[in-house]
Amino acid sequence: MNKLFFVLFVGSFISFFSCSNDIVSSEVTFTQATAIYGDLDVLRATPLEGQVRDISDPGKVYLSENIILIGEENQGIHVFDNSDPENPRAVSFIQIPQNKEFYVDGNFIYAESAYDMLKIDISNIDNPRLEGRIEHAFGLGINNNEGRSLIGFEFEEVTEILTSEDALWNIISPNDVVYFDYRRQLIPASAVPSSFAGNSSNAIGTVNRIAKAKDHIYIISNQQLTTISDASDFSLISNRDIGWAMETIYPLENNLFIGSQNNMQILDINHPAQPIEQGWFLHATACDPVLPVDEIAYVTLRSDPETNCTGDISALLVVNTSNIQSPRQVQEIEMISPFGMTLIGDKLYVGEGANGLKVFDATQRDFLTEISFDTNIQAYDIIAHPTNNSLILVAGPDGYGQYEVDADTDSYSLVSWISN
Repeated sequence: MNKLFFVLFVGSFISFFSCSNDIVSSEVTFTQATAIYGDLDVLRATPLEGQVRDISDPGKVYLSENIILIGEENQGIHVFDNSDPENPRAVSFIQIPQNKEFYVDGNFIYAESAYDMLKIDISNIDNPRLEGRIEHAFGLGINNNEGRSLIGFEFEEVTEILTSEDALWNIISPNDVVYFDYRRQLIPASAVPSSFAGNSSNAIGTVNRIAKAKDHIYIISNQQLTTISDASDFSLISNRDIGWAMETIYPLENNLFIGSQNNMQILDINHPAQPIEQGWFLHATACDPVLPVDEIAYVTLRSDPETNCTGDISALLVVNTSNIQSPRQVQEIEMISPFGMTLIGDKLYVGEGANGLKVFDATQRDFLTEISFDTNIQAYDIIAHPTNNSLILVAGPDGYGQYEVDADTDSYSLVSWISN
């Protein structure tokens, strides 16, 4: 491992001048990142089939009629048999090194693995098969002197006295964050601890970096949009920078809605191989998934230093997108800590993290009214069961719960629970 770059967290910054030589000194608290290198050939040779293991660091979740997939950060995907919702049962593990995000479309999983993009056939879930791999889909990578590729970082908070003669002096300063190219081109860790994976059914999660539309796969990093063809073949079309601090992507008809920390961006995909910027909606700096519905987009803004969400606002915005080039805000609702959301019928469910689960009446799409606020259910994200209208799945800090919903009273009964 080699020390490669630094990300500054402001702790204290105290400057003073030496009388003898006018050298400026500062005490700085920052996070030191130590690079982790790996052999990509070894990672690529990892077999998909793995043994059942405990969930230790969960990420994305996918729910079908009879299967639950739970991502294990940087390791792969846990497979649960959910044919009996009261007793989901772990049956296998799909090994995908360096995976954080995946998308499910029919019998296929689309998943990133370090610099590569994979297409995995799960028509037989007991025998997953690699259908395609695009090597270096996100870039050529960064190698050390031994030819091993950068695949991640270990972080340690340190405090040091720096002077103007130190090499780091011109790199870090108060309130600055220094990003390396690795962070720009690859998918970073999500600001939402656990959330639902994108999928091709009507129940698409809002906290995703991968989307599929019109036989194309779209993936966002912090700045880069990767476009992949999945029509006659599985192949890379392009990588291009289109924004900054991008976090989520959601397809709707002929558009992609991208949420970043300071705006919602809309791309036209009438020509799916060449997405075109259509419109922008600027908002206060915060973390935000976007949920487009008809000619409305719901945007949650969350400020939370513990999850690296800078800002000073937590709100749910209702944005009119009838003019796709010039979206306009029509409502703002104060929230505590909004995360993911889903629309089920005429009800908008919004997770408030550890603070609970809120439900809004969305009969009038452009004007929401709060129906209920259950503080007993901790919710980072919510999604409807694909075939059972009375069930919802909730991702929380400690695991995943399937709840039966009483539509008349908006009350919830826990059916089953999978612990982290």
